[in-house]
Amino acid sequence: MNLEFLDKRNSKSFELIFISSFWGLLFTAPLFFQWINKDTINWKIIFNIWFDYLPLFIIFCINRYILIPLFLFKSRPSFYLLFATLLIALTVLGSITIRKQLNPQQTPPSHGEALLQFPDSNKALKQRMTGKEETPMSTTPPYINLILLSILFVGFDTGMKLSVKWAQALQQKAEIEKENIKNELAFLRNQISPHFLMNTLNNIHSLVDFDTKEAKSSIAKLSVLMRHLLYESDETPTALVKEINFINSYIELMKLRFCEEVDIQFNSPEQLPDITIPPLLFTNILENAFKYGISYEKKSFVHISLLIHNNELEFSVSNSVHKKIKTTQQSGIGIENTEKRLKLLYNTNYTFTHTEQENVFISTIKIPI
Repeated sequence: MNLEFLDKRNSKSFELIFISSFWGLLFTAPLFFQWINKDTINWKIIFNIWFDYLPLFIIFCINRYILIPLFLFKSRPSFYLLFATLLIALTVLGSITIRKQLNPQQTPPSHGEALLQFPDSNKALKQRMTGKEETPMSTTPPYINLILLSILFVGFDTGMKLSVKWAQALQQKAEIEKENIKNELAFLRNQISPHFLMNTLNNIHSLVDFDTKEAKSSIAKLSVLMRHLLYESDETPTALVKEINFINSYIELMKLRFCEEVDIQFNSPEQLPDITIPPLLFTNILENAFKYGISYEKKSFVHISLLIHNNELEFSVSNSVHKKIKTTQQSGIGIENTEKRLKLLYNTNYTFTHTEQENVFISTIKIPI
């Protein structure tokens, strides 16, 4: 769900435009209706109608800018209901009192009628259309209409404020989750570097004692790999070609350590598509294969393949399994790290399997491209 339009700046702009339009329309409607019916404006009638709007406007402003922030948004709904009720009661009482003082001999019009009040010519028009004289109807006390309208205004405004507040809370929660995912991804990715470095240094250490020349070559290759880890892996995402070059360099480094009897193969398309993927996504399962899949005493192999389907990339690593480490590979840090990264990056839109079949351990990652 896209919640960018629910940020505080946009929501405040929306509220301001909506409120201004609503009250502007409410105050200009009497002018429009009177101009249509009489082609002239009786300002006395207009001011009289606007005077009826004034209590509603006062209630609206106090409720929106004082009561809601001070009580409702501070988790004090009981105080909010109490003060909202007092506000409506005092405003209605004050409105009726002031009107009686200004017009002691005139019966105050119903506030409900004031909202849709039209000129007196409508009565004559209605008589001509129906052929009947308009009989006076029983009028509801003005304070009843004002109370009902006040409740409607307060309820509508409170509902809108709560809706905006809820939307902003959703967006804030989404931003926090996004930031947490970003931090966790950075942590998981940074775990790869020391884990990789530790394994590679162990490989070089094993070469130092019996093959100094190959040890020097391994150090040179390691420097190339470390440059990729330090600089290029920070790019998110990174080009698939760079990742494949990194994997090739890593495989060459491993070949220096192991004898030629170890079957190491890497199959990938000759023409790689111009796509990007998360950096170092396959490094963990690659390391696991060389760490757990090779024995100096028994025939071993590591087979790596990269396949490009229509809208999917498949990276698979299979290695030999030996009895002493049969149950270790599936519980290694690389498997857990890879699973976490894939889940954070792709949610459920990925496939990651790691199974053992007839002394062969197979790890496969499928991601959309």
